Amino acid sequence: MFTIDVNGRDPIYIQLEKNIIRYINLGVYEKDSMLPSVRSLACRLGINPNTVAKAYKSLEAGGVIYTKAGKGVFVKGGATGLEQVQKSAVAKAKAALSDAKNSGVPKESVLAILNDLWEE
Repeated sequence: MFTIDVNGRDPIYIQLEKNIIRYINLGVYEKDSMLPSVRSLACRLGINPNTVAKAYKSLEAGGVIYTKAGKGVFVKGGATGLEQVQKSAVAKAKAALSDAKNSGVPKESVLAILNDLWEE
């Protein structure tokens, strides 16, 4: 299931969003598959239901998931939502790399960090 680090740097709802997107990319959740309900996921993870609702709302706004009233929350599928998420991630990565370059961080150090992260 999802891994949440309550002491982590990212807010819990962001961690949850990242986990859901990761599971979609891995094929665990396919197009039109149902996600756990807000209440059940909150109970399983031991977090506030409002936190799960916030993550779902953000993913829905990003076009990754959709809600059917009275039915639940489902993976939207297709490339639209995931492409937006990936484009956003690429833009953030470019900005971070630009900051590192402008700060004088050696290219070798950045590549070593990238390789370490990719192997995790």
